[in-house]
Amino acid sequence: HAIGASQRIMMNLRPPVLEEGLVAAVQWLATGFERRTGVATRVQTSSEAIFTAPDIQLVAYRTAQEALTNISKHAHSSKVDIELSDREGVLPLEVADNGRGMDRRTREKPKAFGLKGLQERARTVGGWLDISSRPGQGTSVILSIPLTSAPPSNAPGDVQ
Repeated sequence: HAIGASQRIMMNLRPPVLEEGLVAAVQWLATGFERRTGVATRVQTSSEAIFTAPDIQLVAYRTAQEALTNISKHAHSSKVDIELSDREGVLPLEVADNGRGMDRRTREKPKAFGLKGLQERARTVGGWLDISSRPGQGTSVILSIPLTSAPPSNAPGDVQ
């Protein structure tokens, strides 16, 4: 039991799917979400692979994961669009649904730990989180992270 618990903790710290790259990890999340919920989910990216620092990858992955979790619990949507790019020195990730949306009071509730956690997580890498939502018109969660450092010299799968 202890070994199993240790493995789950390690996987939660940095999911192994991130070793395949951020684009592959977000696509994997979307595919699993669509399979579990039946909600049509589309991923659009600026390129096949986006190489960033591991901490930025993890923040983007966790943001997409939490946004999809919130959609499955609260949105009652029929479609989700995820956009991910790395243009102009910024990594924007947008997860948008066409669900029931939420009002400002709901977003600012003291017990809205998921959304507050996403905002805090974004700040750890110098990023910010915008949440746009109107009742009956869906919700959009947008993570923006400045990419100030150069991409890693060795992409996954490269030989040294």
